[in-house]
Amino acid sequence: MRRAIPLAVLLLGGCAIQDTTTPVPQPDTLILGRLAAVRTLPEEPGVFEVEIKAGLPETMVAVMRREGRPIPALEKDLAVKVRVTPDTVCIVDGEPTDLAVFRMGQELAVIPKPGSCAMVGSKLLLAEAGEFYHFPAYEAHHLPRALSQLPASVTQRADPTRINSAGQEQTPLPLAGGTVVYFAAGLVPPVQDGGQPFGAVRPGMRDAAGKLMPWAVGGVRPYRVAWNGKGWQAPEPVAFAGLAEDASARITWIDEKETDCLVEVMTPGAPPFLAQSRRPSAAAVWGPLERCADASGARTGGGQRFGTELKSLVWTVFSDGGSDLWLATGGTAGQPLEPRINTLGSEWAPRVGPGNVLYFCREQRQLLFASGIVQEVRLAGAQRRPLLEATPTADGALLFFRVPRYAPGQVEWDLAVAARDGKGWGKVIPLDEWRPTG
Repeated sequence: MRRAIPLAVLLLGGCAIQDTTTPVPQPDTLILGRLAAVRTLPEEPGVFEVEIKAGLPETMVAVMRREGRPIPALEKDLAVKVRVTPDTVCIVDGEPTDLAVFRMGQELAVIPKPGSCAMVGSKLLLAEAGEFYHFPAYEAHHLPRALSQLPASVTQRADPTRINSAGQEQTPLPLAGGTVVYFAAGLVPPVQDGGQPFGAVRPGMRDAAGKLMPWAVGGVRPYRVAWNGKGWQAPEPVAFAGLAEDASARITWIDEKETDCLVEVMTPGAPPFLAQSRRPSAAAVWGPLERCADASGARTGGGQRFGTELKSLVWTVFSDGGSDLWLATGGTAGQPLEPRINTLGSEWAPRVGPGNVLYFCREQRQLLFASGIVQEVRLAGAQRRPLLEATPTADGALLFFRVPRYAPGQVEWDLAVAARDGKGWGKVIPLDEWRPTG
């Protein structure tokens, strides 16, 4: 059964009417309608002007009629023009894509960039698109309780022999040119009453009685997957003795010999901490998790060793206001990184690449610090493809990262890879579909 769709999505008709010929700022409002035209703006390369015929999507109208609810009347003859920029995220079937994929007449939902809505006179609404949805993708993501059934991209992505699923796959760490990948995985909670968690129930997620472990839904634990020359083997759990049953853990660095690693441990009700584990060989079991003595701070997280003899360490220090990155070199005491890297925002997931460049995340953006400049990491595509936790291979030829899927009621993450293409990165390939060469 479909449930009532919240009237909060019907704000388009609520824009204040202004008798003026210049844009007058308006409260941000969800824009609903059909794609009517797309124009390039020669004076702004990479920016498009999209004309939308305002109106409620047919599926929304049908539900409201069936439930006997009044159908709001939108302003007649209202024209809507939306700017789609290289920073806009375009979403079809729950995945980021390009504006070029959309077709005339398709139903849309546009979430404007904050502060961009404005009226010109009483008949023209202007906005810049933050997120530009095909309406079925918007409905599935933002209105999951209104769905009569969940999409196959959720219900059918539950194979534990594959890497990606409808759950959470995060923190990819490539070794051996990308033929071995460590990552963290877990299930995501259901969004409908009485529903089951989403994702692949992998080895290690159930206890001896077959019940899901407390960490499995909403948390993550580490897994290892390897390429056998013909395909990816089924991911195998990486076990550490002594972890609390409800603790999440993710490996944030591991050496090429697979005998030394750093692990971020997060237990409900306790401060997170960066731990270290060792083992005598790649075939042995991992030793006990011990707090990383080099990582100072009351609450520490994701870190990486690098440099000559791996004597340097970069890691995350959490505070009430967010998180910053700290650095310790050659056994010296740790210090916060410079203001070009650490800001009032939250910096996390540091990864050092060839040439001592630093990949890191700030809030929900993937950045790179190289040659004294902080820049955003862009993937191939006319519009923005969000990514997080980017980690290059040792030679810098490949970049592994996680990408979002705008699933019902939440964002879940898949692992992907891209090859170096000049100064940028090439096509995004889901890790299950990628085939190592050489």
